[in-house]
Amino acid sequence: MKRRNSARWRTIEARLGREPTIWMATTRYDGRPHLTPVWFVWYNEKIYISTGAETQKFINLTGNQNIALSLPDTDSVIILEGEAHVANWQTVDVIADHFYHKYEWDFRYDDSADWRLIEVTLQKVLAWGDGYEAEGTRVQ
Repeated sequence: MKRRNSARWRTIEARLGREPTIWMATTRYDGRPHLTPVWFVWYNEKIYISTGAETQKFINLTGNQNIALSLPDTDSVIILEGEAHVANWQTVDVIADHFYHKYEWDFRYDDSADWRLIEVTLQKVLAWGDGYEAEGTRVQ
């Protein structure tokens, strides 16, 4: 595996830290894709998404934990692939605070849904349009 360019990675992390939404792609039981924009938190090289247990995206993840994510900018692209699981209870409080600081919303106290915190462990990071094209699109 090639060594990661630290300047490029810092730029990617900065974008993941400040972008308000990310597109999330999951797969339905019958194989059809499901794509939706969601709020997210970037923390310790993982993506966290809070979603209701009754949503299509959560239902999809109970059958197939593979996930793809993309920032909305089509000129400076960041695509992430990984595996999604429900976060453990110790992680929930830490990440809920980050959601509150980013969105002024705390899913722990929102009774509009049965909220679940999804933790995405990255397996692949692709980027282009960032000035580092000579290094290739695969960052991780």
